[in-house]
This record gives sequence, structure tokens and C-alpha cells, in this order.
Amino acid sequence: MISETKLKDAERIVRITMILILLTAGTSKFFSQGGFYDYYSQVFQGDLRINLPSYLVNCFLALIPYIEITLGLALFSNQYKHYTVYVWFGFMLSLLFGHYILQEWSAVNQILDYIFLGLLCMIMPAHSSWFKRDT
Repeated sequence: MISETKLKDAERIVRITMILILLTAGTSKFFSQGGFYDYYSQVFQGDLRINLPSYLVNCFLALIPYIEITLGLALFSNQYKHYTVYVWFGFMLSLLFGHYILQEWSAVNQILDYIFLGLLCMIMPAHSSWFKRDT
């Protein structure tokens, strides 16, 4: 059987991975000089099976980098970990839905990996502090 300390160590690694994914993604979007927003705004207005209103798509696209940075920072909190992981699921499902609309099937499949990261983070216990190991 795996010790609780090792499970807590594994949870810390999973959560650090989630934090790095979000902070890197959000930061890169801020420094893309609008490239992310412009590209996806145009793609969502193309010939798609599901057409969402442009104001809805553009609003969400503008919020994505803020969501990623905020969620990445929120994952540092041990106290609110479970709430933050649920927000992670919601955000990942929204990205999954967007890629589904765009019919980007490989991206849809890749997002499932991120959902599994959230599941791992949810079921594993966390250390009481980032800087010391519970024994």
C-alpha cells in the first residue's frame, strides 16, 4: 500500500504541474500581442456546425488569460483546493466544448488528460503546507 506521505507528495507534483500549465498558458496569451484572441475569434466565425454569437465567443476569449492566471494562482491555496479543482474542471470542459465546436478532435482528446490531472489532484490528500512534509 502507498503511504499517505507519498500520496501527498504526488498530489503536490500534480498541482504544481497544473499551476505551471495555467500560468504558462495565461502568460503566453498576454504576450501574444492579441494573436491568440484574433486567431480564435476569426476561427469561431468560420463555417462550423455550431455557430455561437461572436460577442459570446469574443468575451470568453478575452477572459481566458485572466481565468488561467487566476486559477493558476488559486491552486496554490491548500484551503480552497477542492473548490479550485472544480473550477479547473469547468474551465477544461469549456475548452473541450470549444475545440469540439471547431472539430479539432486531437485537441478534444488532449484536454481529457488535463481533466485526469484534476481528478488526481481531487482524490489525493494534500500536505498542510507547501514548504514542509507531513509525516
